[in-house]
Amino acid sequence: MTAPVEDLRTIAAAFHGTVLEDHPVEEGIGDTVIVDEVDPGRLLDAWRAARAATPTTGRYPVFTLPGDLHHEPMPAEIDDLARAARAVDPWAVFRRHRDDRPMEPWRIESYVSAFLGAEGLSSAAGPPPAPTSEPELDRWLYDTLLADPALADHARRYYEPLVGTRTWHPVREVQLVLLPTASPWLAPAWISYFGAARPGGPEAWAAAMRQWHQRWGAELVAAFSTTLHLVVSRQPQPGPPAWELAGQLLAVGGSLQHAQWQLAMAVARSDAWFLHDRP
Repeated sequence: MTAPVEDLRTIAAAFHGTVLEDHPVEEGIGDTVIVDEVDPGRLLDAWRAARAATPTTGRYPVFTLPGDLHHEPMPAEIDDLARAARAVDPWAVFRRHRDDRPMEPWRIESYVSAFLGAEGLSSAAGPPPAPTSEPELDRWLYDTLLADPALADHARRYYEPLVGTRTWHPVREVQLVLLPTASPWLAPAWISYFGAARPGGPEAWAAAMRQWHQRWGAELVAAFSTTLHLVVSRQPQPGPPAWELAGQLLAVGGSLQHAQWQLAMAVARSDAWFLHDRP
């Protein structure tokens, strides 16, 4: 199925007066429409312009790398994905590897001191539990920071860089893909992500994005093969909601090199997420 010339003209007209004005608008595979010659340095501005035009175009925008669009889903396939997004438990598919072995006392002290400092460790409300595993220690550290604003401020340099778009990977060239759907979570029907390359992965990825969209207003901005860029309109409250969300992001972004406490501190303040999973 291809986009009629009239549709291409309507889409181009919808971008009048925006950063996408006069950009080439062409048909792509799988009933998609491609907007070319977008400046990667204005990625978010261009995406917002295309997203604001969705009521007119009926299409959800996602950036990909040029030529990185290979699948032409059949209507039945899209319908199946839509059903799966509502029914699948994504956290049965996306699971994190966690080392639950007890840590040696010197490792516990070294880990906590690295983030809190020796003085911070001595002033914390109660010592870290021992023996304890790394996941348990992460949670203790997170709860300790929430309970002590001074310690949280001391550790700010370890999580502040994760707030906003600062972790988004820059790319040299992009193409803006307008999907023939207004639902952000159906992007996996056309677009791939390495982290979802597993049995049931695309369905779980769609289900996760649908959950995040409903709860946090999360929307996919870019899918660059091994990385995902998202914006959000609502942040979780510090505590269990932020901790749970951080664990979910680490499960989908299996190559992120952050502790869960760092990401939990960040997502409670951030209007953007970055996920990364590579071979």
